[in-house]
Amino acid sequence: MDYKQQILNILHSAVESRVSMTKTLQITKAWVTKLTSSLLEAGIIEAREVKDSPFGRPQQMLAVKARQFYSLNIMMRSYGLQATLNDYNTLQPTAAAVEYPLHAPLSARQLADTVSNLLAELCGIAVVDASQVRQIGLALGGGIEQHSGVVRWSPVLKEHHYNLRELLRHTTGIATQVVNIAWCSCHMLNKRIASRDSWIALMPGFGSLGYGYCINGKPGLGDNGFYPEIVHLPYAGGLENALQFDATDTQQSAARAAAALCFAICCTAPIHNIKRVILSGELFEDYADLIIPLTAKLLADNPSEHINTIRLEYMPAPYNYSMFGLVQLSSDAITDSLI
Repeated sequence: MDYKQQILNILHSAVESRVSMTKTLQITKAWVTKLTSSLLEAGIIEAREVKDSPFGRPQQMLAVKARQFYSLNIMMRSYGLQATLNDYNTLQPTAAAVEYPLHAPLSARQLADTVSNLLAELCGIAVVDASQVRQIGLALGGGIEQHSGVVRWSPVLKEHHYNLRELLRHTTGIATQVVNIAWCSCHMLNKRIASRDSWIALMPGFGSLGYGYCINGKPGLGDNGFYPEIVHLPYAGGLENALQFDATDTQQSAARAAAALCFAICCTAPIHNIKRVILSGELFEDYADLIIPLTAKLLADNPSEHINTIRLEYMPAPYNYSMFGLVQLSSDAITDSLI
């Protein structure tokens, strides 16, 4: 990624000065000034207010220009879908949003028609011309090759080993990326951490388990960008079933969830000698105080130093965190199309 891309990826989600970007990107102010001047001339970014600085001259703030480009973002789970139309400048309010239930898996053709209908519906609500939509982001659960767009399997798609990205591109005429839902959350976690650290993340929902890992700050992906899935690990009764939480018996549910999480950690973190395990996800919103101490104790009581030296770190995530991550990924993709 070149510096111009990095500048746009900063400015589509924050209002920043040239000085602050000089520090972030570790390049000279002259180089930042040259690149931002080019982007200003192209009309992609705009100058905002001038802010006083405690360390020198007032600083001109910059941001991506709003109401130029948009993305359509769709998150599909077995029970329903969320769809939003979002400005390239992610600081802008969501332009339009809808939610619909899903009652059964869709064929690829049905899914493509659904995306086309959502595009028309949301552009109509927001009064945005469809030609301004530069990116479609679709997030699913299952086995996704994120570089090729092939869905090996998904609970919302009837076909297996299907290149869904190419079908959506052909149907809508818009550049598309198909990603794993867990990747959207991991992308946001990696932005929060902002270091070259190595970690794994476990993101349990109520009856689901997202996973991801980074090594020296780089996300771990498989063949053709295949996003890692761990729900198939041979855990008695199934990992996801162990995360079904019974609010009438919280102690037993917490113990069951902690045992499943400990198993998942033991199967993954020691492979790369990773000691930092990030816990996030909606299951922890209500039950973090019950589950995390039990999980930590199971790890600490393990006789192997490969296990008992692992540390847990809870990172609370705001509501719709994965959807926000998908919007960020779509804006990053718009950047790629502009450079």
